[in-house]
Amino acid sequence: MFGVLVVRDSKGKTGYLASFSGMLNQQWLVPGFVPPVFDIEAQTTFLREGEAKLLEISTSIETCLNHPARLEVIQQLLNLKQQSEEELSALKKLNQDNKKLRHSKRNVSYIEDKLLQELSLSSQRDKKAYKQLKSAWREKQQSLQELFDRDFEDELNRLKTTRKKLSQMLHAQVFDTYRLQNSLGEVASIKSLFEGKTPPGGTGDCAAPKLFQFAFKNNLQPLALAEFWFGGSPASEVRHHGFFYPPCRGKCHPILLFMLKGQCVELDHAVKSDKRLQPEIVYEDADIVVLNKPVGLLSIPGKTQGYSVSSWLAGRYPGADGPLLVHRLDMATSGLLLAAKNSRSHKILQQQFIARSVEKRYVAILSKPFDAKVKRVDLPLRVDLDDRPRQMVCYQHGKKAVTQVEVISTDEQTSRVYFYPLTGRTHQLRVHAAHSQGLAAPIVGDTIYGVAAERMMLHAEKLSFYHPKTNQKMTVKSEAPF
Repeated sequence: MFGVLVVRDSKGKTGYLASFSGMLNQQWLVPGFVPPVFDIEAQTTFLREGEAKLLEISTSIETCLNHPARLEVIQQLLNLKQQSEEELSALKKLNQDNKKLRHSKRNVSYIEDKLLQELSLSSQRDKKAYKQLKSAWREKQQSLQELFDRDFEDELNRLKTTRKKLSQMLHAQVFDTYRLQNSLGEVASIKSLFEGKTPPGGTGDCAAPKLFQFAFKNNLQPLALAEFWFGGSPASEVRHHGFFYPPCRGKCHPILLFMLKGQCVELDHAVKSDKRLQPEIVYEDADIVVLNKPVGLLSIPGKTQGYSVSSWLAGRYPGADGPLLVHRLDMATSGLLLAAKNSRSHKILQQQFIARSVEKRYVAILSKPFDAKVKRVDLPLRVDLDDRPRQMVCYQHGKKAVTQVEVISTDEQTSRVYFYPLTGRTHQLRVHAAHSQGLAAPIVGDTIYGVAAERMMLHAEKLSFYHPKTNQKMTVKSEAPF
């Protein structure tokens, strides 16, 4: 990310500062850009020494891991495990054959009590023999494992613990070199702004903190800030060349709250849940209600905003066993929401969503034209831990997310499409539209993954499900307002 801060000096002259997030071409200091927040010389000194110690410990760990005696004991353990499994499997097979033989002897019209007793004793002997063999192998393996732990693993674990503690200490020392300043002349360490918790890696190295730090240290008045992405899109996040993005929440938000104290800051364009907004009832009976949610209304109460579709329903149906929203829509998304008036209906409808038998269709306007009529996007998603509520593509920890796309019409700049979500992940349609591996075309008006407009052009237009009481399939529609 690159950042530009328009500033004014004490004489009223206007100019600008430029910065970049992290390093540029492996350099912290680049002509034409403001310096980093931390003390480069102090950090370099202790990092060089600390990294040398870490390398030494890592070399010792590698040596320990590949010690011939250790590898030999590991092979002995594997051999013991294989031998035990083979012998136990053979004895188990023999016991099963004996069991079949005993069963055939019992399955006769007449059998003497003495023979019955002998067959029972035979069964007990087989079970005892298997148990004793299993115990004997367990003792052999345990004895060798204790030797292995004493001679190798205890030292290995000690080295790993030492390396972890040293790494944590270096991490803490790094953040001790960051001293943030605001326009009031106050100075704070990064650690103090995270309430004693360890800040995420890279905190303080983003473009915005660098710009404000330089401005306040040089008595410059900030006027306007813009941060934009330059270059190709990353593999996980939604970033497009030349697009403007706000500072991240996880790393920058706690910092900027402190750095911007005393400044007149214009709030972003995020819509607020307006109590004047009310859902429109599209269908209603004794068990369910289908609503058309307007843009700007939360589905459920937020951290700082209580008014929502859920609270509106509670006020409208105070005597109902519920009502309970079965699913949600983003505040910036309009369209159909399904709610149950009793817990039984809610459970049945929720099971349909879990089984993915509910059919949903959204209409959206995307920020570029498409030639193909049908597309399928399959990108696993998870939350961006450093910038909630943004989602990111992650093949290691992400949850499966699949969207079918049908192009309805196109013009020179946009496409009108139907989205058919086959899964229901947070921001699924928005990320699948905007991500470079998806459609690479943010939804028009998407303030998180695209560019702000009058509204986000995404509407839940059609909903098909089975009625929780009659089990009849229902289809409800709500035409898009755009």
